Amino acid sequence: MHNGFSLLELLIALALGVSLLSIVIINTSQSATLSKRINHKQETLEAIFHTVDTIKSDLTKCGMRLQEAGGRFGLNLFRCSGDRFSFMLGAGSEMILETALAGEKQLAMNRNDYFRKNKEILIYSREGQVFEFNRISGWNGGRLELIQPLQNGYAPHSPIVVVKTIEYKFFPKQQCLKRKVDRGHFQPLIENVTDFYVNFFSESNSVLYRLEVNAKEQVRGYIFLVNMV
Repeated sequence: MHNGFSLLELLIALALGVSLLSIVIINTSQSATLSKRINHKQETLEAIFHTVDTIKSDLTKCGMRLQEAGGRFGLNLFRCSGDRFSFMLGAGSEMILETALAGEKQLAMNRNDYFRKNKEILIYSREGQVFEFNRISGWNGGRLELIQPLQNGYAPHSPIVVVKTIEYKFFPKQQCLKRKVDRGHFQPLIENVTDFYVNFFSESNSVLYRLEVNAKEQVRGYIFLVNMV
């Protein structure tokens, strides 16, 4: 009559158990490593897509509401130098309601949420062919107060545009592409960037850019600046 397992049988069973456990641990470790790689790859691609979408969205607005002033007065709406570029756009516009004289520091106009303290504005006259930049001090009832006195006089219905400047810059040591709005600070847009290059074709008002991440993923884009035509 057999009352139990022999020592040899127990050793064989233990060896088999250890072997199976080792296989399970190895497979689990490999699966975790593979999953981590896939997640990292997905995060990298999502960061690239987000960056490309942001660049496209920004550049399609380059020169918006500044076309007439830019063309008439020769404003440099787009600037680039290899690994950085900046551009201007009009984030809001209104018309002067009353005559404004040179030396005054107030403009009668409808209140607009875009026109806030410290925002830069462009004031210009189609008839007088004059323009000037200024900065908002605040609101006083229905009048916009300026930091600097007006250099020129403006008739009613002269346009006022809030000027917004956006800048992109590649920081090689940090391997990071950053974005800045107006006088704010540069904010990281995408990390692990190993190369970034921008070229502007003035004859066609178009921009070619190249973005490389981890020395592997590379994206090229060609964008036509429709608001600078």
